[in-house]
Amino acid sequence: MDKGIIKGDSSIKSYILDFFFPNRCPFCGGFIEYDLLCCEECFSEILWADEHICRKCGKPMRPECDCKEAHEYELCAAAAYYSGAAREGVYTLKFKNNLNGAAVFGRVLRDELRVMGVLDDIDIAVPVPMSPREMRIRGYNQAKELAEYITEGTDIPIRTDLIRRRFSKIAQHTLSTGERKENAKRIYYTELSGSPLSGMTVLLADDVLTTGSTLDACSALLYGLGAERVICAAAATV
Repeated sequence: MDKGIIKGDSSIKSYILDFFFPNRCPFCGGFIEYDLLCCEECFSEILWADEHICRKCGKPMRPECDCKEAHEYELCAAAAYYSGAAREGVYTLKFKNNLNGAAVFGRVLRDELRVMGVLDDIDIAVPVPMSPREMRIRGYNQAKELAEYITEGTDIPIRTDLIRRRFSKIAQHTLSTGERKENAKRIYYTELSGSPLSGMTVLLADDVLTTGSTLDACSALLYGLGAERVICAAAATV
């Protein structure tokens, strides 16, 4: 894995800000140089996605892929296995406001999509949405931050107006696979009609891929708006 991925902002502004808000590694929490996104030790130790991650469903193959059940999305890229330092990085991205993880995961995903030969096909990127209530509490959507870095250096626009999410007191991780699917269909929706995405290839970004229920529900909505292809990208896969 190219360690150039972890180089951050080396501007004077970033250098000065580091005195007041010391830069921390999103994976171990240790202090790092102002122009790095994470420490080299963590970057080297993370179990980055390899040939054992299925590029169709985005899940680990054990030893073969079990994605016999069709998913709504066409392909899925994952940056890392959801374990160890990567798991901690997702946690700090979601709950600790350390957006360095979004940059690292996003850049790895951009490279993975390029290797898959689909990056240049993408017309727009869509982050999995948060409910307005969750957005007010957290102040940012980690999936959107991830999408920002996946599309870094490209002309791919990010759309946040296509899919909405209703607030739910039920956490997806507490549900069975079947319950996740039904709950995802209920909480994700669109206020648009017609085919504004006619013929487009859409990148759908999220932080963690568990069963694929969230990505399936959102992909179905995007196809309903006329998308020709939906390709997913997740920071980590379970």
